[in-house]
Amino acid sequence: MLDRRNFIKHSILAYTTLKLFSPLSTFAAEKNKSLVSICESADSRQAVRQAVKMAGGIGNFISKNDTVAVKPNMAWARKPEYAANSNPDVVAEVVKLCYEAGAKKVFVTDNPCNSPRSVYALSNIPALAQKEGAEIFIPQNRHYKERNLGGEFVDEWSVLDIFYTADKVINVPVAKHHGSSRITVSMKNWLGAVGGFRGSLHQNLHQAIVDLASFFKPTLNIVDCTRILMANGPTGGSLDDVKKLNRVLVSTDQVAVDSIAAGYLGTSAENVKFIQIAEKKGLGTSDKNKMNILYEKI
Repeated sequence: MLDRRNFIKHSILAYTTLKLFSPLSTFAAEKNKSLVSICESADSRQAVRQAVKMAGGIGNFISKNDTVAVKPNMAWARKPEYAANSNPDVVAEVVKLCYEAGAKKVFVTDNPCNSPRSVYALSNIPALAQKEGAEIFIPQNRHYKERNLGGEFVDEWSVLDIFYTADKVINVPVAKHHGSSRITVSMKNWLGAVGGFRGSLHQNLHQAIVDLASFFKPTLNIVDCTRILMANGPTGGSLDDVKKLNRVLVSTDQVAVDSIAAGYLGTSAENVKFIQIAEKKGLGTSDKNKMNILYEKI
């Protein structure tokens, strides 16, 4: 028999369990808020899997026979431990989840800044993603197409067309310090999805970031915060610049996850110009009061 105190205790426990493990019910109750799920685990693959589950499950985002394009940060000829690129285990687990949901084909690519072959070899992303069945390719001229982005600064531009034509697009950035934009997370990751002379985008970098984020409209953002780069970004300098958080963030709201990651990186959304521009444009929210944040450590 439960007395009043134990009844209240068990009621609170039941509510907490619902809050943590029934994100769809929670989201339905707070439908006007941006859902952000965060899982912390020393096992990066489990962190991905659980964070996606908390966000409603991969089946909410990927359907049978979908063609899926996965966009990691795979720009630099650096080994995984330097956190200059997305964690290869995180990317590989995303690929695995997509196939479990019935995806027909999963592509993984990026337009690297360093020598493509060096980047693809040192990052270890292709090796692990291919083991899960992903098709990896180094972009060639034929993979790009001129598109009208309709941005305030970026209009006609050469785009890696797989990120436009795929049925679903999953953005898998790593959270890092950046010398020009202060941070790089989900929105800035789209600079790796275009060709052309990207240096010219730095003439109005923050607006360019928002223009690209508006154009690509990812189905889901799965943010790698397992290892984050606190200084000397975007390439990193030494392992002293890297901080282990063991976290993965999942959301459909690019602004929300970038805002949370900004805090991890020692700054705030108010100090990142492109976050402010994106929020004013209606791409998402940086206000935690307008987010439904679910956190679990496993």
